[in-house]
Amino acid sequence: MNFYYHNIYYLKLTIRHLLLITKSERQDKMKIKLNLLVVLVLLFAMTSISNASIDTVKVGILDDVGAALIGADNGVKVVLNDGVEFNLISSDRFNIKKNNDLIYFGKNIFQEDKVLVYPVGSNSLISVNGRKYRGYLEILNHTKGLTVVNHLGFDYYLASVVGSEISAKWPMESLKAQAIVARTYALRNMKSHASKGYNLSATVRSQAYKGYSFEHPRTLTAVQKTHNEVATYQGQLIAAVYHSTAGGQTAKGATIWSSDTPYLQSVSSPDNISPHYSWQKEYSKGEIEKILVAKGVSLTGLKKIALEDVGPSGRASFIRIFDSNDRIYDVDSSTFRFWLGLKSTRFIINRNNSLRLSNLDNSFTFDLATLGVEDSFTTTEDDRYQFIGHGWGHGVGMSQWGAYQMAENGYAYQEILKHYYQGIDIVKW
Repeated sequence: MNFYYHNIYYLKLTIRHLLLITKSERQDKMKIKLNLLVVLVLLFAMTSISNASIDTVKVGILDDVGAALIGADNGVKVVLNDGVEFNLISSDRFNIKKNNDLIYFGKNIFQEDKVLVYPVGSNSLISVNGRKYRGYLEILNHTKGLTVVNHLGFDYYLASVVGSEISAKWPMESLKAQAIVARTYALRNMKSHASKGYNLSATVRSQAYKGYSFEHPRTLTAVQKTHNEVATYQGQLIAAVYHSTAGGQTAKGATIWSSDTPYLQSVSSPDNISPHYSWQKEYSKGEIEKILVAKGVSLTGLKKIALEDVGPSGRASFIRIFDSNDRIYDVDSSTFRFWLGLKSTRFIINRNNSLRLSNLDNSFTFDLATLGVEDSFTTTEDDRYQFIGHGWGHGVGMSQWGAYQMAENGYAYQEILKHYYQGIDIVKW
């Protein structure tokens, strides 16, 4: 139980106790009424504070940079730690940079650990390196550089995330589904970047957030129509992970991250309309050897690559690499995917007109027909490896293109979410 609910619980007990006293002890009515009034005031204040705490969000736009360009149409107001403030009235952008412990803001120099920057004018936007944002900025003077944090309304943040993650032109039910997973993800991860001085990153380390230009009337509508709705499992916010394209079947959470989560199961995903549904990439044996050695795999000649512990979606948990001396190196599939720049971990490997990659237990028996690539299958030269794959992203949770296709087929956002996250509830938070 968190601090807020812990205190609410005991306040309610106190109220109940006071009410019981009023029935049995009439002699001290005035004192009891005053105590009850104090408790009710405290309860109201705590509720207001709790509600206010999610009205705004702090998003890290830049981390530990040497400089940035900041501006607004009517100039900016700068507020220092001691409350001193002044305006820089200009439509030009100001260069803010760090030099030793000092912050240089245009022609001004500050020895501050943080500076607040507001746009002049209540309806004005502020820009960072040419991209516009709502709200205001907090510039943190860290040892490694300046960190730029955008403070803005939570709903506006969500509307921009929806527009940054998928197209605002997509069906409204898919936008609503994206709004709920974005809200659930944000609320669950509000403290994930506390050490850096903000709640969430503007990058895929949290969720893509590209500022004001990626808001749209339709994304704002999706956020408003699902106001405060989140996805929960047994009363707790879910890990609302999502990705672009599953390639026909999502991955079980345990396959990718080695931790079994009941609602992250492998389910069918109707996302064949996605431009990332199928893909191919090819490397020479020498190119793969060079990549592996650069990543710290000290192999002596590449002999074989095997996909091991393959889940129901056709994705391997890890990749087993054999060198010419039959030494074995295991690499988790997500890491291997990033090393080779593959779109997903749902792939097979073709080399020398053969798919016999492993004779070990739990290895994958490749069936091109079930993966739908038989028409695109081609043989390669002996020293080349061809990766034939489906999907884009880790493949766990909601497929955005799958949500698009389900919405096109008439499914409501609740049905979309309950398909991709098994056994969840959609509730007001």
